[in-house]
Amino acid sequence: MYNQQKVCSQYKKNELENLDPAEVVARLYQALGQCLVAARQAIVDSDVKVQGEESGRALAIITELQTGLNMEEGGEIAENLSSLYSYLVQEITRGNVGNNPELIDNAIRTVEPLTEAWVELAKKRREEASEVVAARRPERTLKTGTFHAAY
Repeated sequence: MYNQQKVCSQYKKNELENLDPAEVVARLYQALGQCLVAARQAIVDSDVKVQGEESGRALAIITELQTGLNMEEGGEIAENLSSLYSYLVQEITRGNVGNNPELIDNAIRTVEPLTEAWVELAKKRREEASEVVAARRPERTLKTGTFHAAY
C-alpha cells in the first residue's frame, strides 16, 4: 500500500543526508528562528502548550548546534559560539519560565545575523560545487543528420 507520509519522510531524510554541512547548519538556524518567533507569539497569546513545545524545540536545536562544535579545531570561534549558545539557552529558558517575550526577542536578535551568514555561506558553497561539477562534465556532441546537441 502506498504511504505518502513514509515516502515524504524518506525523501526528506535523503535530502538531508546529501546536504553540504553549511546547508545543514543554515537550516538549523532557520528552524531555530522559526521556533523562537512561534514561542514568543505563544507567550503573547498565553498559549502555554505551544510556548513549551516551541521553546523545547529551540533548545533542542541549540543543543544540536552546540554538540556539533569542534572545540579542538574550531579554537576561539568554537569557544565563542559555545558561549553564545549558553546565552541563548539562558534567555530562552528565562523567557519561557517567566513568560517574558522580551527575553525571547533577545534570542531572536542574536540568531538573525547568524542565520543570514550561514544561509549566505551555504549559497556560496552550493554555487561553487555547481561550478566544479560543470567544469568536470565533458562536453559531448551528438550528431544525427541535421540535429546537433551538446550535453
